[in-house]
Amino acid sequence: MADYEPKYISTMDCRNFFTPPINYDDLDQATLLLYIESVEKYVESVFGASSPNTARIPCLLLLASKIVMSGELVRKYYTLSEETLGDYHYKIASPVSRSSDVQSSPYVIAKTWEQMALEMLSAAEESQTWKVFKAND
Repeated sequence: MADYEPKYISTMDCRNFFTPPINYDDLDQATLLLYIESVEKYVESVFGASSPNTARIPCLLLLASKIVMSGELVRKYYTLSEETLGDYHYKIASPVSRSSDVQSSPYVIAKTWEQMALEMLSAAEESQTWKVFKAND
Protein backbone atom coordinates (compact mmCIF):
# COMPACT_ATOMS: atom_id res chain seq x y z
CA MET A 1 0.00 0.00 0.00
CA ALA A 2 1.26 3.45 -0.86
CA ASP A 3 2.04 5.76 2.04
CA TYR A 4 0.68 8.94 0.42
CA GLU A 5 -1.97 10.88 2.36
CA PRO A 6 -4.26 12.73 -0.11
CA LYS A 7 -4.68 16.46 0.47
CA TYR A 8 -7.59 17.41 -1.77
CA ILE A 9 -9.52 14.26 -2.66
CA SER A 10 -10.06 10.96 -0.93
CA THR A 11 -10.00 7.52 -2.47
CA MET A 12 -13.73 7.18 -1.76
CA ASP A 13 -14.39 10.44 -3.65
CA CYS A 14 -12.70 8.87 -6.65
CA ARG A 15 -14.48 5.56 -6.41
CA ASN A 16 -17.90 7.16 -5.91
CA PHE A 17 -17.43 9.60 -8.78
CA PHE A 18 -18.29 6.78 -11.19
CA THR A 19 -21.57 4.95 -11.60
CA PRO A 20 -21.33 2.19 -10.50
CA PRO A 21 -18.55 3.02 -8.03
CA ILE A 22 -15.19 1.53 -8.92
CA ASN A 23 -14.56 -1.49 -6.72
CA TYR A 24 -11.23 -2.72 -5.39
CA ASP A 25 -11.04 -5.50 -7.99
CA ASP A 26 -11.07 -2.95 -10.82
CA LEU A 27 -8.63 -0.50 -9.25
CA ASP A 28 -6.63 -1.40 -6.16
CA GLN A 29 -5.98 1.09 -3.35
CA ALA A 30 -2.23 1.41 -3.94
CA THR A 31 -2.67 2.24 -7.63
CA LEU A 32 -5.42 4.73 -6.86
CA LEU A 33 -3.21 6.48 -4.29
CA LEU A 34 -0.43 6.77 -6.88
CA TYR A 35 -2.89 8.34 -9.34
CA ILE A 36 -4.10 10.76 -6.66
CA GLU A 37 -0.55 11.72 -5.69
CA SER A 38 0.46 12.41 -9.29
CA VAL A 39 -2.62 14.55 -9.98
CA GLU A 40 -2.31 16.52 -6.73
CA LYS A 41 1.42 17.15 -7.26
CA TYR A 42 0.71 18.28 -10.82
CA VAL A 43 -1.98 20.72 -9.70
CA GLU A 44 0.23 22.09 -6.92
CA SER A 45 3.32 22.52 -9.08
CA VAL A 46 1.68 23.91 -12.22
CA PHE A 47 -1.16 25.96 -10.78
CA GLY A 48 0.10 26.58 -7.27
CA ALA A 49 -3.21 25.46 -5.82
CA SER A 50 -2.97 25.18 -2.07
CA SER A 51 -6.61 25.48 -1.04
CA PRO A 52 -8.75 22.35 -0.93
CA ASN A 53 -11.74 24.49 -1.95
CA THR A 54 -9.97 25.50 -5.17
CA ALA A 55 -8.33 22.20 -6.05
CA ARG A 56 -10.79 19.49 -4.97
CA ILE A 57 -13.11 19.29 -7.99
CA PRO A 58 -10.41 19.93 -10.64
CA CYS A 59 -8.25 17.20 -9.07
CA LEU A 60 -11.20 14.83 -9.08
CA LEU A 61 -11.95 15.56 -12.74
CA LEU A 62 -8.31 15.11 -13.76
CA LEU A 63 -8.08 11.86 -11.85
CA ALA A 64 -11.33 10.56 -13.32
CA SER A 65 -10.13 11.43 -16.83
CA LYS A 66 -7.06 9.27 -16.25
CA ILE A 67 -8.99 6.37 -14.73
CA VAL A 68 -11.65 6.27 -17.44
CA MET A 69 -8.96 5.69 -20.08
CA SER A 70 -7.79 2.46 -18.42
CA GLY A 71 -8.01 -0.34 -20.98
CA GLU A 72 -9.31 -2.89 -18.50
CA LEU A 73 -12.12 -0.62 -17.32
CA VAL A 74 -13.04 0.31 -20.89
CA ARG A 75 -13.39 -3.35 -21.81
CA LYS A 76 -15.44 -4.11 -18.73
CA TYR A 77 -17.81 -1.12 -18.64
CA TYR A 78 -17.95 0.30 -22.15
CA THR A 79 -18.56 -1.01 -25.62
CA LEU A 80 -15.32 -0.66 -27.51
CA SER A 81 -15.40 1.44 -30.66
CA GLU A 82 -12.78 -0.67 -32.45
CA GLU A 83 -11.31 -4.05 -31.85
CA THR A 84 -8.81 -6.24 -33.63
CA LEU A 85 -8.87 -9.99 -33.19
CA GLY A 86 -6.12 -11.53 -35.23
CA ASP A 87 -6.75 -10.49 -38.85
CA TYR A 88 -10.31 -9.42 -38.07
CA HIS A 89 -10.84 -5.70 -37.38
CA TYR A 90 -14.22 -4.04 -36.77
CA LYS A 91 -15.86 -0.89 -35.39
CA ILE A 92 -18.90 -1.14 -33.15
CA ALA A 93 -19.49 2.23 -31.46
CA SER A 94 -22.63 4.07 -32.32
CA PRO A 95 -23.22 7.81 -32.10
CA VAL A 96 -24.85 9.26 -29.00
CA SER A 97 -27.97 10.09 -30.96
CA ARG A 98 -29.00 8.97 -34.41
CA SER A 99 -28.78 12.49 -35.79
CA SER A 100 -25.35 13.20 -34.30
CA ASP A 101 -21.82 12.22 -35.26
CA VAL A 102 -20.54 12.73 -31.70
CA GLN A 103 -19.48 9.56 -29.92
CA SER A 104 -19.43 9.18 -26.17
CA SER A 105 -16.21 7.22 -26.08
CA PRO A 106 -14.06 7.08 -22.96
CA TYR A 107 -11.53 9.24 -24.80
CA VAL A 108 -14.08 12.01 -25.47
CA ILE A 109 -15.34 11.86 -21.89
CA ALA A 110 -11.79 11.97 -20.50
CA LYS A 111 -10.81 14.95 -22.67
CA THR A 112 -13.97 16.81 -21.63
CA TRP A 113 -13.29 16.26 -17.92
CA GLU A 114 -9.64 17.20 -18.35
CA GLN A 115 -10.55 20.40 -20.19
CA MET A 116 -13.09 21.33 -17.51
CA ALA A 117 -10.52 20.82 -14.75
CA LEU A 118 -7.83 22.87 -16.48
CA GLU A 119 -10.28 25.71 -17.15
CA MET A 120 -11.33 25.71 -13.48
CA LEU A 121 -7.72 25.82 -12.31
CA SER A 122 -6.82 28.56 -14.78
CA ALA A 123 -9.78 30.66 -13.68
CA ALA A 124 -8.85 30.23 -10.02
CA GLU A 125 -5.23 31.11 -10.78
CA GLU A 126 -6.24 34.30 -12.60
CA SER A 127 -8.48 35.46 -9.76
CA GLN A 128 -5.60 35.07 -7.27
CA THR A 129 -3.05 37.14 -9.16
CA TRP A 130 -2.11 40.55 -7.88
CA LYS A 131 -2.82 43.56 -10.05
CA VAL A 132 -1.71 47.16 -9.66
CA PHE A 133 -3.92 49.96 -10.92
CA LYS A 134 -3.18 53.66 -10.98
CA ALA A 135 -5.86 55.36 -8.88
CA ASN A 136 -7.27 58.88 -9.18
CA ASP A 137 -6.02 59.35 -12.69
